[in-house]
Amino acid sequence: MSRTVPVLILTGYLGAGKTTVLNHLLGTGHARIGVVVNDFGEVGVDAGLVAGQVAEPVSIAGGCLCCIDDPRQLDDALRALSRPALALDAVVVEGSGIAEPPGLIQLVLGSGVATVRFGGLVEVVDAAQVPHAESGGWDLEQHVKAAAMVLLTKTDLASPGDVAQLRERILRANPHTTVLDAPHGAVDPRLFFDAAEHTVPEGGQLPLWEVGESLGQRHHEHHVHHRAATLEADAAVDPAALADLLEDPPRQVHRVKAVVDVRTPRGLQRFVAHSVAGYVTVERAPRAPDAPAHSVVVAIGPAWDDDAAVQPLLDALPRAAGDGVPTAPERRRLTRFA
Repeated sequence: MSRTVPVLILTGYLGAGKTTVLNHLLGTGHARIGVVVNDFGEVGVDAGLVAGQVAEPVSIAGGCLCCIDDPRQLDDALRALSRPALALDAVVVEGSGIAEPPGLIQLVLGSGVATVRFGGLVEVVDAAQVPHAESGGWDLEQHVKAAAMVLLTKTDLASPGDVAQLRERILRANPHTTVLDAPHGAVDPRLFFDAAEHTVPEGGQLPLWEVGESLGQRHHEHHVHHRAATLEADAAVDPAALADLLEDPPRQVHRVKAVVDVRTPRGLQRFVAHSVAGYVTVERAPRAPDAPAHSVVVAIGPAWDDDAAVQPLLDALPRAAGDGVPTAPERRRLTRFA
């Protein structure tokens, strides 16, 4: 089984703060990130974090960048950026001008590139400029409907009452999204992907996060941290119960990742599953034939105060060996995503 790279779509109206969010992800988090843009000059990615405008993917300090001028080229860019040799942790598609958000989601979900998976759409909204944007024809409700997460930037420049009202409007339009205050564009990348530790050969380029720090990139105390609840059990899981969790996670959970065993008539089978705001991918994975059952499930979201709504759902996933093999319909609840 090839490792799949999550693809995040970053959208928002001009001036909402997409560039600030993108540069924060590039410059922090100890991650290697690929970027797909359709107009490098308009994106404004920090010049210290990229090598320059390119038409083909190039390796840069800690990440890679592809520039495309047509949505139909997206698959080519994703194929190039998800090559195992690049060892990227995530790919970010900057949505300005490439296509409307729902169209971009369909392009990623329908991608023929087997080495990528959809990692969610992030809509960036300037909390202080929503009335101005709407007067120019931007439709808040329409743009947040497809978002797995909405980041509210510049909340420090808006009144608390206006921010609260904005949050309510967003959740009415999309009850399944996660709304986070990110006044300076700072958000924990672990809400979106797992950042691996990468070593740099002697004499090689600095990783992106070190480049950002060497440029004096500002790090704010308003960083939004993540919270995780975990199940690790020497057992197989109930595939139907896991499917329920993946499709309809608790309100405070943004993404779920799982490496689990499921009992079948032919023995244990291993699956790797990911869910971002209810968008589910499941892949079959190899396992040693004689290895005992073992399952790990992690639910990740913005910091929450109480595990009561999350941990019990994880603890209920293991299926005792004495309960027998799940029925074919129960197994299909999970395998239909594969």
